[in-house]
Amino acid sequence: MTEKLLGFLFLGILLAIGYHLAIALIYARYFPNSQAYLTYWYVPLLAVPALLLGGLAWIMGFYRKGGWHDLAATAILIAIVGLTVPTSYSCGLGCF
Repeated sequence: MTEKLLGFLFLGILLAIGYHLAIALIYARYFPNSQAYLTYWYVPLLAVPALLLGGLAWIMGFYRKGGWHDLAATAILIAIVGLTVPTSYSCGLGCF
């Protein structure tokens, strides 16, 4: 199960970076002055990556039987989503 966790960590980081690069390109091309995108920033930057990583975890075999490995996969998922949010959005809670 440790191999699956390491694989999920690697694939999750790789796919999250690719997703955020794609979203940044789409935003710059099609929505540079969109107030709706700025208002609902958490949907493309938090909710969608969390759902995609949850789907990746499901495909890799997590969340089927329950156990410590599911908690570890959830912790990895939360860490990846939280750490890939751009600082311009996460500083609303206070930067240090």
